Amino acid sequence: MGIKYLHGVECYLTEELLHTDPKTGEREKVRDNYHTILIAKNFAGVLELNKLVSVSTTESHTYYKPRISFDEFLGISNNIIKISACLASPLNKLPISHKRYRELVKHYDYLEIQPHDFQEQKEFNLHLAHLAREFGKPLIAGTDTHSIDKYKAECRSILLAAKHIEYSDEDSFDLTYKSYDELVEMFRKQDALPEKVYLEAIENTNRMADSVESFDLDLAFKYPKLYGSRDKEVFDQQIAACFSAKLESGAIRPEQVENFKAAIAEECRVFDKIDMSGFMLFMSELVTWCKSNGIPVGFNRGSCGGSRVAFVTDITDLNPEQWHTVFSRFCNEDRKEIGDIDIDVAPSDRDRVYEYIINRFGQAKTAFILAIGTIKAKGCVDEICRALGVRWNKQHQTDEKPLKDALKVLKDEKVSGTFMDVQTGKQICVSDLSKAERQSMISTYTKELSRVKAENEKIFQKNPWVGKISATIKSELTAIDELAKAVDKPGSEKYRNAFLNSDAYKAVTKKYPDVFYYFPGLLDVAISQSMHPAGIVASPVTLADNYGTFVDSEGHTILQIDMEGVHEVSLVKYDILGLKNIEIIKDAYNLIGTPYPKSHEINWDDQDVWKDMLRSPVGIFQFEGDFAYTMLRQYEPHSIFDMSLITAALRPSGASYRDDLMQHKPHKNPSPIIDELLKENYGYLVYQEDVIKFLQQICGMSGSDADNTRRAIARKQTDRLSKALPEILEGYCSKSEQPREIAEQEAKEFLQIIEDASNYMFGYNHSIGYCMIGYLCAYLRYYHPFEFITAYLNNANNEDDIKNGSALAELYGIQIVPPRYGLSKDKYIFDTERRVIAKGLDSIKYMNSAVANQLYELSKKYKTTSFMELLGLLSEYTGLDTRQREILIKIDYFQSYGNIAELSRMVSIFSFFKNGTAKRVPKEKLSGQMLDLVSKFATDKNKNGTEAKSFVITDIPGLLQACETTIKSMSLPDIDLKTKIQNQLELMGYIDLTTKRPEDRRKLLITDVFPLISKQKNEIWGYAVLTRSIGSGKAARLTVRSYRYTKDPIKRFDIILAKDLEKNKSGYWYLLDYELIA
Repeated sequence: MGIKYLHGVECYLTEELLHTDPKTGEREKVRDNYHTILIAKNFAGVLELNKLVSVSTTESHTYYKPRISFDEFLGISNNIIKISACLASPLNKLPISHKRYRELVKHYDYLEIQPHDFQEQKEFNLHLAHLAREFGKPLIAGTDTHSIDKYKAECRSILLAAKHIEYSDEDSFDLTYKSYDELVEMFRKQDALPEKVYLEAIENTNRMADSVESFDLDLAFKYPKLYGSRDKEVFDQQIAACFSAKLESGAIRPEQVENFKAAIAEECRVFDKIDMSGFMLFMSELVTWCKSNGIPVGFNRGSCGGSRVAFVTDITDLNPEQWHTVFSRFCNEDRKEIGDIDIDVAPSDRDRVYEYIINRFGQAKTAFILAIGTIKAKGCVDEICRALGVRWNKQHQTDEKPLKDALKVLKDEKVSGTFMDVQTGKQICVSDLSKAERQSMISTYTKELSRVKAENEKIFQKNPWVGKISATIKSELTAIDELAKAVDKPGSEKYRNAFLNSDAYKAVTKKYPDVFYYFPGLLDVAISQSMHPAGIVASPVTLADNYGTFVDSEGHTILQIDMEGVHEVSLVKYDILGLKNIEIIKDAYNLIGTPYPKSHEINWDDQDVWKDMLRSPVGIFQFEGDFAYTMLRQYEPHSIFDMSLITAALRPSGASYRDDLMQHKPHKNPSPIIDELLKENYGYLVYQEDVIKFLQQICGMSGSDADNTRRAIARKQTDRLSKALPEILEGYCSKSEQPREIAEQEAKEFLQIIEDASNYMFGYNHSIGYCMIGYLCAYLRYYHPFEFITAYLNNANNEDDIKNGSALAELYGIQIVPPRYGLSKDKYIFDTERRVIAKGLDSIKYMNSAVANQLYELSKKYKTTSFMELLGLLSEYTGLDTRQREILIKIDYFQSYGNIAELSRMVSIFSFFKNGTAKRVPKEKLSGQMLDLVSKFATDKNKNGTEAKSFVITDIPGLLQACETTIKSMSLPDIDLKTKIQNQLELMGYIDLTTKRPEDRRKLLITDVFPLISKQKNEIWGYAVLTRSIGSGKAARLTVRSYRYTKDPIKRFDIILAKDLEKNKSGYWYLLDYELIA
């Protein structure tokens, strides 16, 4: 582009990383962050600068901002150009008398003047000119650019307002980019320095840039080394040993051996040529380590499923001979992009895998990948509305800050500062006030602040930019966003153009001009940096100096380049993705008590499983959505190949052939040769690998050439395709029985089909591996429903997951019960004899896993029918405290021992008798029935035969049991449903009331209500009411006509009695009449 690249940073300096408090002597960080510009002069400077920036982000250096100390700054070599920066420079903020001032001046290469027409800047420029003369340092002048133009500056201002960020005096500065002439004019207008001085300073900007030596990025492949030059030797040994093990286990069948040997030889040749053996060796070591440490890994993710070597060495568990996957889609000897392999693990295991990688290569050569957070379309609306709301408040509300500042000074008796009197505007010194005056002013100011706050709150309610306005505008962007996504992914130039140029966008901008004035300027603006959720880099070179790293708040070392940058410089990334379904499968097999299976141990053609898969989408990986499940039922797959076709057709790219494929309609291609090639796809060009097979198997190309040509077609690189065309035509014609002219025409026609389809073809290697996960979910669901559903519920991410898991349990005749003593542990657990899955106690307020599991173990060890006896056992053998015990009673955890009222009474008596340890009880504390009961299990006689004032208890267990029997005989009514609902909502966070009583079946708990709107009249004609029967626990959707609803409105968590129900011809149930119970 003809632009010279300068590698630089504006950094923060601190006098010392730790300052000594003169009063306490303690060492602490101080926020004295000064600005300085550093620019690498050569490549050695690049490495030095990267390392400095990396160090600045570590915990010892960071305090509000990443920093380096004065000592570290003064230790910077001549390979880095050092510039004094803006008004936040130490040369402006420190007094000239500071002990290190002159030392700092001497170390700078340039002293920076700026053209802002601001008094402090004018004075600083004069001072810098004086220092330049005294120390022989050149002045330098650039533009203090925070925005490229005035519009972007306005957008920046909006973003700052949205985040409630204010910089003092910033309105006095013009922070937009300036041309040479504009910069000169600004200095002329500032009138602080002679023209000759600032013109020379501007020219020094160019001289500084000219002094920087250009350098080239190292783009060579950077596969990490494990054993130095022995990587290939060790890898070959690994392949041989693993191959024998695969044969012995039956993972490779005898008839596959010769094909495997030939393919392995070819793959190893390619790996050796592109220096990839060490990478493959480490992936094998990594996955082997995972599996030997109880960390299951998905069968395959991505194109690696085409490699026989990957299968043999356990990198994947997908047999390419069995599933006909393609190696060259994964790797070829001519590819100019570095290879990578993604693996799926359970989310709970991912950190352990990262730790292994870091330990294997060392922290200096490993780092997580940077993720840049940008503002997306709907996020722009949120930020703009928030900022406009802030500005509206400033315009209409009274500023509370002066009152708060004054109160802060007045209340702090240790401080003798000044504050501005809000009534007179005069500065008042606190030390001049008497104690009484001070208290009086505190009282006055406090009352005034309360009044202002109340007034501001009323004004706030009128703010047009708060409330639903943001959601309303965003709803109008949904369709625009979907259309733009169909063009390209968010963040791309194509997406942006499609979004901003659509007619719908233009219409919405007219509707909300205040918002959409700023929208284009904020869309895709970078606002945050964080750790990429899946990527980690391992490198043969150190990263802190070569690329720069930073340490986040959780201690992760992160690269200062993002995913695209990692690809550009050919670093190897390892994508370790946490897949919830792997966690579910892992947990299910742990519950079953058998190891996570290998692919050759699974019957992939069990038709009972394929049939059962159609019963419900719940838990079937990739098919839990309505659209995916509808297609699954429509196609009725009987194999992994079938399932893979559906997976490909699901993507937006499959729209062109989806309907015909779902109906199993065969597609005709330009020739029978191609029809035969695509027969497993019903003749449709579905996968990227289909193109490779065409070019390789029919046209006679090598795997490398086939994949490179496929890429050239996809990227519309006509020069590369023209170069390959003679070979394609020659190969095709040699296989065709048609005359050459017709055969060439067939080949060209199919190449055009390939080009047209390139945007939507799916990856077959990847698809097969993911379908294997989906099938294994279905397999577990069919043969081990208790274990699978329990694992599914224990990995639920939200309320919908819980609803779906519960519905699946009902489908399989399994009841989900609330937390119950004897059934529940910390998490969901099943009981096959009772055919129930009990909810866990982990989510209950104030409960914890340790106590939950102690309760479960106690229930298995001691079988007691007495609640009083159980209370004693709870005190002796568990860590359950009284608050937790009360909570469990309130949520009916001990339901089998009695209702809530009965158990609460028993607990009060148990407590009265000192938790079953009482030896005596004063008679004065007893009366009536209790007096009679105690007298049967105690004596009131002294040794001399006289009557004592207290009973001495002789049989406390018998007494407690008698109390329990008496309480049960009283038939105390249980607490009402409304109280139970309140208890469950407060303590459990959900409602689970099921009495199993026939008389309660028509008592319905309302779980949700939403209006039904007529499309023709745009009026509410009724309400959909989601309910659950308190008697049976069954969920249902009922419709209430609007006239009936208006008469007795109902809302979520109300309880009603269904008095009249009717089912219409379409099968919908209508609630004609009801009574509100609670």
